[in-house]
Amino acid sequence: MAFILQKMQKDVLILNRDPVPDMYDFLPGVEKIQTEAPPNLTEFEVVIVLDCGSLERTGVAIPETSLFLNIDHHLNNDRFGRLNWVVPEMSSTAEMIYVVWDALSISMDLSIGYNLYAGILTDTGCFRYSNTTPQCLRIASALVEAGVPPSRIASQIYERKSLSQLLLLGSALSNIMVTQDQKVAYILLSEEVFKIYGATLADAEGLVNYPLTIASVEVALLFKEISKDFFKISFRSKGRVNVAALAESFEGGGHHNAAGAKIRGDFASIWKQMSEMINEQLRNVSIRENGGGGFWKKFF
Repeated sequence: MAFILQKMQKDVLILNRDPVPDMYDFLPGVEKIQTEAPPNLTEFEVVIVLDCGSLERTGVAIPETSLFLNIDHHLNNDRFGRLNWVVPEMSSTAEMIYVVWDALSISMDLSIGYNLYAGILTDTGCFRYSNTTPQCLRIASALVEAGVPPSRIASQIYERKSLSQLLLLGSALSNIMVTQDQKVAYILLSEEVFKIYGATLADAEGLVNYPLTIASVEVALLFKEISKDFFKISFRSKGRVNVAALAESFEGGGHHNAAGAKIRGDFASIWKQMSEMINEQLRNVSIRENGGGGFWKKFF
């Protein structure tokens, strides 16, 4: 978005409250991203918030006098902007920015193309998730035709691991826990584990997908302990359970099959509450899939 605005001769400041993870350090423009808002933020004419379901997720105090646009594809978006463009049917906010680029008839270059392709690739799980649509595949194809190298981007994001990441992966895999019915699996990574391997929370990105590959598992969770009784949790679902609704119950958010939240409390209590909610969803799904009314179906 910043590159598009710069092509329109706009002065642009890029803010993101967290540092850029190493896996994305090859993308054009990452060196321009700032993690702290400057004191003159009120002097900007427009603020554009991208890919945030709520204003709190930005971590930035948006000036009330600013015209700000909310561009997002999350179903549970709060519509907090003065102008809200929220399209849950889109695979990613990157796909939406492609639409902006196309409507403005701005020339394509690799700075724009790399970032758009990376956004679509990661939000669709390498085109594996259910949000992979014909339109997003057509856009990805157009970006490749424009010169974006798909193999290089995939390799840079998914095939560069540090020793800390691999050691953390080993610890995670050896500590997968599965419920008795084998429909729910979780991994708990303590604060101590991160310290032992010299790993960061960002190094645990994607680990939640491993327990989801167990054939019987419907829902996977990754608990990352930030500090005592404070967890960052990632949720993944194969589709029968809406993990976005689960995350929203804990002031988080996301998509039907992928969501996240930050929760304070002791692990045992959090896990008990979450497992009950997941089991309730699974029971309701089973009733719907079986047509309900089992008593009457038995006799008629």
